[in-house]
Amino acid sequence: MRRHFFFFRHGDRAGIEPESGISELGVCQAHCLGQFLSDKGIEIVYSSPLRRSIDTAKIALNNPNLEIITDERLIETAFGFWYDENHPDQQRIINNFNRIKSCFDYIVENDTHNSVAIASHGGVTRALCWCCGYKVDRDVNTAHCFHFVLDDGKWQFIEEFEPETMQKY
Repeated sequence: MRRHFFFFRHGDRAGIEPESGISELGVCQAHCLGQFLSDKGIEIVYSSPLRRSIDTAKIALNNPNLEIITDERLIETAFGFWYDENHPDQQRIINNFNRIKSCFDYIVENDTHNSVAIASHGGVTRALCWCCGYKVDRDVNTAHCFHFVLDDGKWQFIEEFEPETMQKY
């Protein structure tokens, strides 16, 4: 079975507090992301429980009947990908990656939907791409989305979408 996965980072934050939502620009970015996702047939969303990720998913997907499942393992943790194995922070990074990967493996193994979205944060999105064998070698900006297909156990990168930073909806 051919399955589609869309990983995206939340829109621009309204503040630096962990529970801050998205700013006016973030709302515009979420609408732009929604235009990109509108024909993708998203059936379910997994999200970080932080408000900015949930708000971005709700605005972008604009479907009150779409289930959004939150998972603590999708919360961002401050880390810079990747250090060499001798770097003192490497174990913390490995632990973060393993936490994110455990969530992703659970979704892949247990969710039967054909089109799945995961709303989270920059480092989490980068780690999810890494799980699919794709190394993101630049910043994952706000409302940046990566599309992958899983077919017969093999991952394929399809496309990415990044709204113009100052684009107004």
